[in-house]
Amino acid sequence: MVVIVEHAVKVRIYPNVAQETLLAKTFGCKRWIWNYWREERENYFKDHGNTVGFKYTPAKVLKETRPWLKEPDSIALQQARRDLDTAYKNFFDGVKGKRTKMGYPKFKSKHAKQSYRTVQTNGNIQINFNKRKLKLPKVGWVAYRDDRVFDEKIKNVTVTRTKGGRYFVSILICKEIDIDEKTTIHESRIAAFDMSCGAFMVGTGNNRFANPQFYRKHENKLKKLHRELSRKQKGSSNRDKARVKLARFYEKIGNRRKDWQQKLSTNLVKEHDVIIIEDLNVEGMKRFNGGIAKTVSLDFSWGEFTRVLDYKCTWRGKHLVKVDRFYPSSKLCSNCGYKHDTLTLKEREWTCPECGIHHDRDANAAKNLDGEGKRILGEERNITIIKTSTVGTTGSHASGDRVRPAITGAVIDE
Repeated sequence: MVVIVEHAVKVRIYPNVAQETLLAKTFGCKRWIWNYWREERENYFKDHGNTVGFKYTPAKVLKETRPWLKEPDSIALQQARRDLDTAYKNFFDGVKGKRTKMGYPKFKSKHAKQSYRTVQTNGNIQINFNKRKLKLPKVGWVAYRDDRVFDEKIKNVTVTRTKGGRYFVSILICKEIDIDEKTTIHESRIAAFDMSCGAFMVGTGNNRFANPQFYRKHENKLKKLHRELSRKQKGSSNRDKARVKLARFYEKIGNRRKDWQQKLSTNLVKEHDVIIIEDLNVEGMKRFNGGIAKTVSLDFSWGEFTRVLDYKCTWRGKHLVKVDRFYPSSKLCSNCGYKHDTLTLKEREWTCPECGIHHDRDANAAKNLDGEGKRILGEERNITIIKTSTVGTTGSHASGDRVRPAITGAVIDE
């Protein structure tokens, strides 16, 4: 089955001084018009109690009294209004329970990450792969660094300037992918993993992936950089240098984490046809004390990792099964089914009072997730699971133990 998916190719660009000036003006104008329209909508709501009949002041009208709005790409200003409408829609859909809860649209700040989006119209966006140059509306040809080549049509591009002063362009293309969804899966190609703060993930067979600790390894240096920044006089050039230094170090940590997530998720999807994990409440876990928030969100970013794993499974026709977060995977004995209701988060091992088996908390949870995930595959997704069999000397087939390929959790050495 051939499906069309949206795929983004992110590259770093190197604008010259004149192009940097124009990009700064574009970021500023987009930010200003976003804030203007947001305030306009809020004032209308205060006066009428709703937004029925509300209309934004057209950008064309605003340009008559503010000629500096004519300098940047006009499409970027139009996209700001669409983005604002989308932000309000996402917020209210989250309140109604139609999607994941999103924050209320805020005013844009010049101190945060800057970005704008422009759409492909009449060839205004072009790429020269030989010279490695990208043409942007109003900005012109700008150099970029990347080796990837594609022939799909460009839908739009998003230009971003990070807090560290680096420029990136995310190129959105529509890509055709031939997906052969697997409906019959061999049991040995199914793997279940339980998220663990200490070991990142623990799978069936006690396969463990070490926690990369991208944030904790550099926490002391981050504290030092924060102290250096706080000691600089506000408004001084030294403070700006310290700010950029801190921002770039955060970017470095984030880039390492993303690279690790991409490589590990690709290896997992290649090795398995079904991956079973738990649908954890990441936002709720961030509120815990004791360092869980830093581990889950900063060390390996569980939410982002599962998002990457999800689309990679979909593109390859494989399955990512998320077991309900209320399923007591850690409290159930994987051998007899006894439920240990009083099990606390600090208890990493426990012994079943019914059958006497001693459990490692994470390994036991992985076994329970494996069984529940297979049940979901068979009952809810109508997937046929072929059980592993062993061949005896007489030629008969008997059901044997599950055979899983060895998984090595490679972690980038810092």
